[in-house]
Amino acid sequence: MKGVRLCGQSKELMAADATLFQNLTSGHLYVGRKTMTNSCISKQYLAGLAILALLAGCAPDNGGGLATNAAGGNPGTNSASENDFGGSGVVLNTSIAAPFVLFQTDSTSRLIDRDGLAPVKPNGVHNIYSIGAYVDPHDGNRTKFFVNDRLNHRVLIFNNIPQDATALPDVVVGQADFASGTANAGGTTSAAGFNENVHVSVCSTGKMFVADRNNNRVLVYNQVPTANGTAADFVIGQPDLISNGAGTSGTALNRPYAAYCMADKLFVVEQGNNRILVFDPIPTASNPAASYVIGQPDLVTGTSGCTAGKLNSPYEILRHGDTLFIADGGNQRVLQFDTIPTATGGTATAVLGQVNFTSCLQNKTNTTIPTDKTLAFPNALAAKGNLLAVSDHTNNRTMFFDLPITTDQSASKQIGQPGFVTATNVTPPTDNSVTTTKGLIFGQQHMFIGDGGNQRLAVIPIP
Repeated sequence: MKGVRLCGQSKELMAADATLFQNLTSGHLYVGRKTMTNSCISKQYLAGLAILALLAGCAPDNGGGLATNAAGGNPGTNSASENDFGGSGVVLNTSIAAPFVLFQTDSTSRLIDRDGLAPVKPNGVHNIYSIGAYVDPHDGNRTKFFVNDRLNHRVLIFNNIPQDATALPDVVVGQADFASGTANAGGTTSAAGFNENVHVSVCSTGKMFVADRNNNRVLVYNQVPTANGTAADFVIGQPDLISNGAGTSGTALNRPYAAYCMADKLFVVEQGNNRILVFDPIPTASNPAASYVIGQPDLVTGTSGCTAGKLNSPYEILRHGDTLFIADGGNQRVLQFDTIPTATGGTATAVLGQVNFTSCLQNKTNTTIPTDKTLAFPNALAAKGNLLAVSDHTNNRTMFFDLPITTDQSASKQIGQPGFVTATNVTPPTDNSVTTTKGLIFGQQHMFIGDGGNQRLAVIPIP
């Protein structure tokens, strides 16, 4: 078997003798990020894995998902290949002493830029939009933490995973310094500024991608910046680094909301064109043409739809083993594809938040009252072992679904509400309430949640 994960590391174990798989009994194994349940796995093979785990001094990671050993952001033994699964990045194995909130003075505050006053600050945000944790192969496989500060038009980079409320970013991109917060770095469209950046990711090669929403482009950095104001190396969706027009073609974008390396390809999620463009191979220069598209019948159509093959304002995507999940925000659902589509025309095989592929109302019945089976503008995804987390944006909560999923499945637990039938915007907030959530990262015992409406990052225990 290839790609077996032990203690957050990728180890390739090859069976030397095919007879090892005879006389099989049922068992469970996590390969990549996919759970093999009710599979036939030999007792000898499982025993061998157990021996390897003991020799490595491994500790369980609460479900068998990927986990980085880079506690606090120090260089770990994890591989940068863990970046290529979408969502908000790698699963963290951090030594957090207690829950906390970042970017506010306390758990009941929700002021823009920390105090509601100018100037912009390194320890404040204005509409935190998404978050990420990615391995930097150009910095000793250090796991770094990324925050999209949307309305300050900047990406904050933490070289260490935040452990408490005192954490400060080390690098800012999109602005020349931590006190600036204007669109396009105070000028016109360029290689150094953003106009409402909404997502960042890092590829296993170390390339960093920033979805620059209002400039209708994805900026690409050949490596994670280490200096403030670093300019991008090239651009996707525009012919050059100074253009920003929207379009619907294989080379043009309309309000991109995310970009991910997965399966040796680049997936660019477009809210404005209701689609996901796929570039194969991953681009290395400006103005590349997409190879195929998910959510549309061709590369020149951008209309929304509510079927197993159409999308409406998609947001994050997530690869879990060979399975692909799409947060289809405007259709109030999460779609599952059993395999990652390799050509135009792929269709989903299961759906969360709706009873079928042609129902797309908020909370199923166009109501503000949710249940354990409904969603309202889901916009972020994360997975760990046999658990899928969904940012249920407008219901002000994070939902957890047991994997593998089935259509119209109930969530097993949630964060942010007292129960499954409320969607309260708690004002002032508490240490475990969230409002219009926008990003998710699994730790071992905590969830890192981009708490957009409260202008903060909330680190909350997993129920």
